[in-house]
Amino acid sequence: MKILVLGSTGFIGKNIIRNILNNGNDELFLFDKKKFEYELGFPDEKIKNCHMICAEFCMATDFETLTKDIDIVYHLISTTLPNTPMQRVAAGLEENVVVTSLLLEACVKNKVKKIIFLSSGGTVYGLSKEFPFREDSITTPISAYGLQKVAIEKLIYLYGYTYGIDYRIVRLANPYGRYQSPNGIQGVITTFIFRALHNEEICVYGNGEIIRDYIYIDDAVNAIQNIVKYQGEYKTFNVGSGIGTSINEVIQVIEKIMKKKLWVCYKDGRKADVPINILNIDRYKKNIGRLIYVPLEEGVRKTARFLMNEDI
Repeated sequence: MKILVLGSTGFIGKNIIRNILNNGNDELFLFDKKKFEYELGFPDEKIKNCHMICAEFCMATDFETLTKDIDIVYHLISTTLPNTPMQRVAAGLEENVVVTSLLLEACVKNKVKKIIFLSSGGTVYGLSKEFPFREDSITTPISAYGLQKVAIEKLIYLYGYTYGIDYRIVRLANPYGRYQSPNGIQGVITTFIFRALHNEEICVYGNGEIIRDYIYIDDAVNAIQNIVKYQGEYKTFNVGSGIGTSINEVIQVIEKIMKKKLWVCYKDGRKADVPINILNIDRYKKNIGRLIYVPLEEGVRKTARFLMNEDI
């Protein structure tokens, strides 16, 4: 198959590519605005099936040429982040939702077989009071990022309904691990471990009681790939551990694994941070199978080894 990965050099993209290369001989077209920061470590016979396309995801992108003869599109790109300010709502919608509509038009024209959209299980449900969140829970995002993800979900549904294009929407919890940037503004676990290794201050917004659903990246990618293969009636799946863990509990686990006290600074909470986010993964388990994930302590060990440049 020919597979197009949009956002190929990002955290999720690198790990999906790694999974695909490990499990087949598909031809990959890797689209992003920058080249890889890490070597993926594959032999030449695997890498020769990869074609890098360095370009912006924007109105000027030639999606018709990009999607020609493509079987599956992984849409992993976003120009905004969960804490993107409200002043960028309009720009974010244009850069992501409007541009995605152009991508979808090209996919329809070129008869792309399937689109996989990486949504956000951490932001689309917002302040919904139903815990853990099911796929049919009300979506009430409280951030520009969450709004953008919901809008793209609805857009993809519309194109699927109108033109019959097949798709899957993955509402991913909070992944962490290999290839995640420790210097970014996302990824609490990876960032905290990196700062602990370098004896740097750790910043926590709020009192540390914000609850999130964490899943190690290998487990998340395995689940995503199982969703890609799924042929049943459901189009949208939550992917997470189904377990809620507070920031303070994450800190305690890291301190236990690394055998050191972390230097933590608590700051004022942020308006766009959802207080509690735990995903219900029953739909996945009932229709695809057991969602296998490593315990948080083991995931922290794996992440620490990666950050210390050990092979995992």
